Amino acid sequence: MIAYDPRGMTWDQYCKLMAELFAPNDLGYVTEDNWRKWADGLNGIGYFVMSGVPDQRGFDTWQSWAQEMTGILSVVRQ
Repeated sequence: MIAYDPRGMTWDQYCKLMAELFAPNDLGYVTEDNWRKWADGLNGIGYFVMSGVPDQRGFDTWQSWAQEMTGILSVVRQ
């Protein structure tokens, strides 16, 4: 599974790239203040659920959540 590393990206860049990557799931683009709802939508995709990707609760920023997700997916993919 591919996931973009959020380091050095703005929310707009990250959200648009991930929405394109998972276009069949109709995530779409949301503004940064709605990142939590968007992250919950991404977590609703079966692969993410099975991989143990955390939902947005417990994370203060989208960057910290996205870095955690990327780290988990890099281990799962090996």
